[in-house]
Amino acid sequence: MEEQDITTKIDSITPTPEQLRALTHPIRLRLLGLLRLEGSQTATDLSRTTGLSTGSTSYHLRMLAKYGFIEQDQKLSIGKKLFWRSVNTATVTNTPQQDDPDAESKLDAMYGFQQMVAAEYSRQILSASEQWQTLPLEWQNASTLSDFPIRVTANEAQEIMHRVAAILLKEMHDHPLHSNDSDETSESDTDTQAFSIQLLGFPVKIAMQSDNSLDEHSDEGKQ
Repeated sequence: MEEQDITTKIDSITPTPEQLRALTHPIRLRLLGLLRLEGSQTATDLSRTTGLSTGSTSYHLRMLAKYGFIEQDQKLSIGKKLFWRSVNTATVTNTPQQDDPDAESKLDAMYGFQQMVAAEYSRQILSASEQWQTLPLEWQNASTLSDFPIRVTANEAQEIMHRVAAILLKEMHDHPLHSNDSDETSESDTDTQAFSIQLLGFPVKIAMQSDNSLDEHSDEGKQ
């Protein structure tokens, strides 16, 4: 999504190429996502969630702080027990104009970041699908893996994506992950959970091209 379409509606960051390259790391991307979802946490908290060592989570938290994605939560930190919080709600990338002298560097950084995000989304989708049967019936019904292929021009595709994103941004505003109002329903209410809706859009042709991931002999001998 273009920067101007989102930055006025949610608290977002548009990283420089240097910042984006620093974020293009599977551990940092996941830690940042967890801080945005769960709120302030320590390196030990994140270690328990991810299964990583506290040394690893501490190092990558410092790197995220160095490049401006997170900061210490001064209200919760006590002595050596440091809590970290995300500075922004979302990361936004903006495709550079062709006449931008730094276009090549920006596109290279965006490409690496997109590959990492795609891998993380794939991990989340696979994990969610593997655990789907363990969900209560109402959450099974709320979850979906669906695609809606259409034939459009690039401009039409962009307009549709913007309209869908506008709906989701409104829902993010109406149903925030974290509420500062003590009168609101508690985030720990058993009826509510953080729920992810991933917006993906791309030309089908490039997604269906052969990448040698299919093994035509894998089902031989099976009935």
